[in-house]
Amino acid sequence: MNESSLLTSLAGVRLHIFHPDSQSVRAFCASLAQLGCYAQHSWPPVADLPADRQLLLVAIENHHEAVLTRLFSALQHSHIPTIALANCHDARLFPLLLTLQPTAIAERELNPFALIVQMIGTWQSAQQQVQLRHELLARQQRTARNERLAQAKGVLMQNFGLDESGAYRLMRTEAMNTRSSLEFTAERVINQLEKG
Repeated sequence: MNESSLLTSLAGVRLHIFHPDSQSVRAFCASLAQLGCYAQHSWPPVADLPADRQLLLVAIENHHEAVLTRLFSALQHSHIPTIALANCHDARLFPLLLTLQPTAIAERELNPFALIVQMIGTWQSAQQQVQLRHELLARQQRTARNERLAQAKGVLMQNFGLDESGAYRLMRTEAMNTRSSLEFTAERVINQLEKG
């Protein structure tokens, strides 16, 4: 992947930055806008998730621990990737960071290039996790369908003395005759034979 395609991976991303206002934060938001990001900025952090944000950058301060804990708890349930911006030289923040469990941690002092690289990695990783969750769900659904098909074949084999291929052919023929799916036919077979 080349540099321009890495930068374009952030195009259209809606992000929110919780960070004290400064010239460097405003300049960073302007840089993100040039990349095609939709960046909002506010301070102090709030416990409610910003509406329709896809990525969060949050400055970490110990005196905001209660609000940050509620915010990060909500973020973990929503799967929104979050980069904690922390003073990495302040050891007092480590216990809080361990509690918050951000997706990534970056230096609080804004280094636009380093932070954009961190954002790209975090965003791409989050997108891969979403894809893996979808693939896992699809695999679980296929497994459940296959288990129901196997159960229906077993019921037919037991009740009618068919072999496995004969039970499958019977269900396939019934599915074609009724213009229904094989899965629907398997459910009907199981339900009818459990009742009778």
